Amino acid sequence: MNDSQAGAAALAAWLSSCCNQSGVQPEPPERPHAVQAVVLGVLSLLVLCGILFLGGGLLLRAQGLTALLARERRASRETEPSGASSGDEDS
Repeated sequence: MNDSQAGAAALAAWLSSCCNQSGVQPEPPERPHAVQAVVLGVLSLLVLCGILFLGGGLLLRAQGLTALLARERRASRETEPSGASSGDEDS
């Protein structure tokens, strides 16, 4: 062990004895990385599903509005007189 590792170990021992008044050394938590990985995976899946469902709903709504606009344009073209839609107005 080199000097920096020995210094870090001594500092950690001093902090645990200083701040822990019970005299019992704190035990390291068991498998915190596995639990964190599982929680992160579940949250990521929830966010992904939320984005897909909300995005899909917005896409369907946009397609419905586009279809409605196209129907309105078609209906307005059918009701216009044939001379007005030719584009040969006074320029």
